[in-house]
Amino acid sequence: MSELYRNVLHDLQEVDGVKMIALASRDGFLITEHANDKMEILTMMSATMLRAAEAATTKIEHVNSNRVTVDFNGGKLITAPAGSKALISLIATQNASLDPIIRELERTIGKVKEIL
Repeated sequence: MSELYRNVLHDLQEVDGVKMIALASRDGFLITEHANDKMEILTMMSATMLRAAEAATTKIEHVNSNRVTVDFNGGKLITAPAGSKALISLIATQNASLDPIIRELERTIGKVKEIL
């Protein structure tokens, strides 16, 4: 991962409860990490879910979604657009408090938008 992106994602990675984080293009291809099975699945599926959520909210409410959250046994998956070119996906622990994670995610999205 380039040092620039590592620095941008650092504070989000350090939030209590965050287990995994990835920065990817809007089509799910990793920007920050060398591809491995878990990261590829995370970003590819996150991109698909984000596109579906955006399509649904645009059709129904005429607005774009802010993020997609999936609650599953063992954790939470949160994906958010970072401008028109990127997305950030993260896995949090099941008992993680989402408020601090979302606050830092929003700050990180702002940083990524400035870079891209």
